[in-house]
Amino acid sequence: MNKLTISKIGAIGFITLLLILHFVNTSVNPNWQPISEYALGTAGWLMKVAFFLLGISFLTLGVYIIQNLPKTSSKIGGVLLIVASLGNFLASIFNTDPVSTLPEQITMKGQIHNAAAGLLGFMILATVFITFQFRKQEQLKPYKKNILLLTIILLILELILIIAMGIYLSETNGMITPETPIGWLGRIVIVFCAIWIWVCANYLQKSNLKN
Repeated sequence: MNKLTISKIGAIGFITLLLILHFVNTSVNPNWQPISEYALGTAGWLMKVAFFLLGISFLTLGVYIIQNLPKTSSKIGGVLLIVASLGNFLASIFNTDPVSTLPEQITMKGQIHNAAAGLLGFMILATVFITFQFRKQEQLKPYKKNILLLTIILLILELILIIAMGIYLSETNGMITPETPIGWLGRIVIVFCAIWIWVCANYLQKSNLKN
């Protein structure tokens, strides 16, 4: 099984498990609670596996890109994906603290998890470097418009999430509460990240078939 296939399986596995958790653990309110909360409740191990699968999808795609795309910018994108994958692996090992935890009471595991979540930004940045290569590499040009559209949508979603978090969290002193309705938006962003990974890996596979 090659790296691109593993990457696609990891992305689909993450989306599937996350969807299942919304039915298995209904104690988490998706309107405002982040997906990390699923790891604390019923079938929490599923969320850990989901994070691990997403990490695998980032890692394998990143390694493939470094090994097979010649340009420096594509290799930067691959490295950024690998860095982002570390965040998912850490998130699968170290649980978050409940959202009700006060800042001064956050545990070491919670701090590590929060820092790991921040590494997702490297994946968002990686998409820019990798998308650029779809315009440069001859065998990837047939897919350049589609991957560019997906990248633009992802960047817009991430920007909206950042703005929403800034607005709502400023009103709650940085605490996630029922008054911070950013849960669904966060879910959309991370699911779209997985979709982007799947589509990118799929296009790279198709380009290889043409060579």
